[in-house]
Amino acid sequence: MSVKEVPPVDPKAVDQSEGEKKISKVRLAGLFGGVILGVLVYFLLPRDAVDIITNSVGADTIAEKEMNVGAVYIVAGIAVMMAIWWMTEAISLAATAMVPLVLFPLLGVNDYAGAAGSYASDTIYLFMGGFILAIAMQRWNLDRRIALGIVRIVGVKPKRLILGFMIATGFLSMWVSNTATAVMMLPIGLSVVQLFQSAKEQNGLDVEAAYGGSVHGGVLGGLVNRDEDAASETAEKQGIKRSNFAVGLMLAIAYAASIGSLATPIGTPPNTLLKAYMADTLHYEINFGLWFLMGFPMVVVFTLFSWWILTSVMFKPEMEEIPGGKELINQEYKKLGKMSAGEGLVTLLFVAAVFCWIFVPFIVGQDNVPPKFDSIVAMTAAVLLFIIPGKKNGERLVTWNEAKTIPWDILILFGGGLSLSKQFEHTGLSYYIGEQVKGLAGAPIVLIVLAVAALVLALTELTSNTATAAAFLPIIGGVAMGIGLEGPNVMILTIPAALAATCAFMLPVATPPNAIAYGSGYLKITDMIKGGFIIALVGLVLITITVFALAVPIFGLALP
Repeated sequence: MSVKEVPPVDPKAVDQSEGEKKISKVRLAGLFGGVILGVLVYFLLPRDAVDIITNSVGADTIAEKEMNVGAVYIVAGIAVMMAIWWMTEAISLAATAMVPLVLFPLLGVNDYAGAAGSYASDTIYLFMGGFILAIAMQRWNLDRRIALGIVRIVGVKPKRLILGFMIATGFLSMWVSNTATAVMMLPIGLSVVQLFQSAKEQNGLDVEAAYGGSVHGGVLGGLVNRDEDAASETAEKQGIKRSNFAVGLMLAIAYAASIGSLATPIGTPPNTLLKAYMADTLHYEINFGLWFLMGFPMVVVFTLFSWWILTSVMFKPEMEEIPGGKELINQEYKKLGKMSAGEGLVTLLFVAAVFCWIFVPFIVGQDNVPPKFDSIVAMTAAVLLFIIPGKKNGERLVTWNEAKTIPWDILILFGGGLSLSKQFEHTGLSYYIGEQVKGLAGAPIVLIVLAVAALVLALTELTSNTATAAAFLPIIGGVAMGIGLEGPNVMILTIPAALAATCAFMLPVATPPNAIAYGSGYLKITDMIKGGFIIALVGLVLITITVFALAVPIFGLALP
């Protein structure tokens, strides 16, 4: 059965000039505004900051750790400048992340080795290995087989079908980039939507009238100037008609890609940044298995709540059955054919890596696991993919031409964020921030966790989740110290910050999966805001509950 593909929005249909000018102005303002505010912070930071840090840390500790307390003003100014550049994307995120390599050695904050060492953090290699493993899964269609297999099992009634898509998307995004997962799942979803619309029209129901209008969307309409009339006109020419089912499915794919990634340290960059921050700054290793033990239950509950909200509250499907739905999914699955030798070997390596990450520390005992074990497992899997042949002609499971397409900019951004965090500790800026918020020590810790998660969640709707986490983790770490949290207990505030950074559901610009779903042409901005706002509130509550019900006992944290 052939399904008509939905053509992309014609760029000529949407006037980009006005939107591009607005973006350029924001970036230009961010570029110069960041520098100006950074300089102001340098001069306006109280001159007694050094004394406050010395009294807080102790002169002996400063000497022992070779801290450069006098450079606290410089680091504060650079941190503000980088945060503004990241949030306005004044220059590319990776380019901003390279600022520490220039300014920290040049201005005497630290030597070059001290500034550059963070760019070789073991956590960066954990993420690199995960990227390469994901490329292998995509190359051999293992990700598609997993996705279609899950959808077949869950069922093809409209509500169950949406749940199946959410489970498949969420599971894959635990291991594969949420962007790549959304890109893979969307065409499958569009095929189902076309089938759904054909069935409705055969039943004599006008899906456009039932929903209340044709589509107002497309990537250009949402990401450049949001001219809904122009985008609507283009979509009408394409013959796209809206339905609750189509809207619900597109949002389900986008939201599940973000929700699922919360379950593992490698699922989303903010999680990995937190792992690196705790290791490099506070010398505490977040175990992969323990994180999964905390994150997976939250993801399951979050997914079920989101599914219920989308299918039973916001966008109830118009039909109870999709004639031909089962046949379509089975047909797509059969196209994959039998599992090839290469796909089987990638499956074996994937299962082995997950087993080592989650179960080995519990089997042999955490104390018997080699240091940086998670990164060792990731890079072992990556290297084996280059060694093991996947075809009879000797072609390897992954070639370097494929591997070199991994998002290097994300890895550089990790390095920049970690280098900045390290200088927070090296100059005592974290301690200074902590001293300034000591008044919060008497406030209920639940309210502080809620406030941190809400602040980050609001910011991540407008800025990159990775940039938000990179900019705010060291600041929130300082706040945690100020209310009496030390060592691993800092995670009581940094875990909700990292989790909230990924919970961007309300705008296409918030995260790539949202933009990809919006680009399908079936969504209006109001759909995303309406559904995303409620789901974001659910996420805020679940993150807070997760911290106290799961993170505290699992990681053995002590409440203040």
